[in-house]
Amino acid sequence: MGTFTKIKTIPLSIFNNAEYLAFLNSVLNLLPDSSGGGDRPEIESLDTDIRANGSPDIGLSAAFLKTFEDDLMLLADVVNESRISQETEQAAVHEANRDNLVIYITTRISRAGTLPLEAERDAGKFLYKVIKPYIGIARLPVAQESVQIQGLLIDLRKAENATYVTTLGLDAYLVELEKENNAYMALTSQRMQNRAANKKESGETIRKRLDVQYDDLVMLAQSFSVAVPSEKATTFINNLNQLIGETATAFNQRSKKGSGSKNDRPEIE
Repeated sequence: MGTFTKIKTIPLSIFNNAEYLAFLNSVLNLLPDSSGGGDRPEIESLDTDIRANGSPDIGLSAAFLKTFEDDLMLLADVVNESRISQETEQAAVHEANRDNLVIYITTRISRAGTLPLEAERDAGKFLYKVIKPYIGIARLPVAQESVQIQGLLIDLRKAENATYVTTLGLDAYLVELEKENNAYMALTSQRMQNRAANKKESGETIRKRLDVQYDDLVMLAQSFSVAVPSEKATTFINNLNQLIGETATAFNQRSKKGSGSKNDRPEIE
């Protein structure tokens, strides 16, 4: 056995995002500061001294650690981001409303041709030719449905159809359908613009960067503990190895609740 303690390896790729974030945040919490102070409390971000001066006892510059911490915060933001936007929830309401209105209007006209009142019967037979191509549009993909509803409204509002629409009492329903359709299209357009403006990197891309940064951190810490031995460097390596061991144990316990296969367990060296 050699004189120097070697930092254990652990395959970060096996962890889900929550485990990955927890592990790397814990690594940052172990970093020795340059002030000579005692143990730091567990925190989610770097303390003031490390943010300003880095961790010189293990060769980590302030710039390096800032990049590392910033990427961790980016990943946390991506992982915790709500997948259901406010626009989506509101649009779903308008989508349901316009579906109900389209179905009511086309059904009302389709059935009017058999009504006992001659005026309504004539109106139903006349308008059925107009709405026949639009029957079932509520089942179309939403973008196609939006366009089809606009076409239905234009056709039913033509001068030759106006009297029949009024006879069947559909004027107010056409107004409501237009309002719901316009609201749906406005919200989906706003949602698209918001997504484009707030587009974030994927968690996979950020993790690839963090993997490289963690490897660099380990290599620098190991190198400095050999080239410039210090109590702080030794303590950091011992603490990091303890963290790696505990993290692997927690992962193994979670894996046992699943398949229990030893192939899923991380190899620690």
